[in-house]
This record gives sequence, structure tokens and C-alpha cells, in this order.
Amino acid sequence: MPEQSEYHSLSPELLAEFSAGAGHDLNNPLAAISGRVQLMLREEQDPVKRSDLAVILTQVKRAQDMIADLRLVARPPLPRKKTFSFGEFLEKLRESYAVQFLEQGVEWKAEALGDVFQAGVPGLNFPGFLHADETQMMVLFRALIRNSLRALGGPGTIHLTWRMIPESTLLEIRVMDSGPGISKEIRPFIFDPYFSSYQSGRGLGFGLTKARIIAQMHGGDVTLDETAAQTTFCVTLENLLPEA
Repeated sequence: MPEQSEYHSLSPELLAEFSAGAGHDLNNPLAAISGRVQLMLREEQDPVKRSDLAVILTQVKRAQDMIADLRLVARPPLPRKKTFSFGEFLEKLRESYAVQFLEQGVEWKAEALGDVFQAGVPGLNFPGFLHADETQMMVLFRALIRNSLRALGGPGTIHLTWRMIPESTLLEIRVMDSGPGISKEIRPFIFDPYFSSYQSGRGLGFGLTKARIIAQMHGGDVTLDETAAQTTFCVTLENLLPEA
């Protein structure tokens, strides 16, 4: 039997290669299953069988999402940046959870902080446009909103604020909720992949891991503000608008 010193862990490069390859190979049979089940759903009339097929389809989609998360963490794609309206982006984000907000009794608040924007003056209020990968931004903020909804588990408030950090090109977006908070014991682990704490409702799967990776690819980060009265995640993003 080999000595313990003879074992070697995979390098990050090999792990990324393995994750990408395994994800691709697993997606092929999952896609075949999904396609077949959808076809069977269209033809099936029996309510019980339709319900069973819907469960299968849901679980296949869940597995595909997990594979997508694994590939994102192992080999994140470079951002495809463009300039877009932050207000319109927030409205799309809100609309994507509108039904769940209503069913769960969650109030959504969003507001800008800071002084009136002056072109060319760093540190004043956000000009209303973000230069980033809009698809990746949606993944980032949906992960944070989803965590807040799980933590609330019922009625409550989700509150977003944003401002330019003084004397910098960083936009700061704070995502706060009125949930029970995160215990000090698990705070060091909440950004770890697959860390799970159903009691707190945070750190499930790759949600916070994805959010942090995307923010870091945009010149910023995602952190937990441990000094805030409410549970608050602080997102920073470099916001360098191209010159017209």
C-alpha cells in the first residue's frame, strides 16, 4: 500500500478540467432524459402519471443547475460587459421574484443613497448605469435574493441600497433582509461551496460562492457586514463607464 506522502491532490487546473469535462458528459444524458420526459408529458393524459413525470423533469432541471454551478465555480467565463440601466435591471430582478414575494408576504424596497451625481467626480451618487455582464449580474443578485427568501421563510422585508464609494470607481450595493440573522459560528463558512445550514437559510449549494466569484471577476467582492443590525450582504463592483 502506498505511503500517505505518495498521494497527490489534483491541482486547481486539473480540477477545473475534470469539472468541465464531467459536467459536459453528465449534461448529455440529462438532456436526453429531459427531452424524452417533455415528450411524454405532451402525450400523457393521466393526471397521476403527469404528476410523476413533472417530478422527474424538476429533478433533472435541478441536476442540470448543479452541474452549471460546478462548471461556473471551476472555470468561470469571462464577463461580457456592456452598459445598461441599473433601474431597469432591478425591475427585472424584482419581477423574477414577484410571485414568490406575494405568496410569502415579502416587501421589496430599493433606493439609491448619496449625493446628486456629477459627471467626472468620483465618489458621488451612482449615475444610473452599470458597465458589467448583465447575465452574470442577474445570477449574482438572484443568489442573494434567494438566500434572503429562504432565511425569512415567511413574511419580511428585503431592502436594497446602492451608492458610489467615495473617492473610488466602486459601486456598493447592500442587500439586507429582516430574517433571523447568521450565527457567528457559521459565518466563516458561508461562502464555501456546498456549505449547508438549513437553520440559517444561508450558504446552500453554490449560491454565495457564485455571487462572490462573479463580483470578483468584476473588480469587487461580496462580503457579510457583521456590524449591521440586519443581515446585510455588501456587493462591490468596479463601474468604469466607457467614454461616449
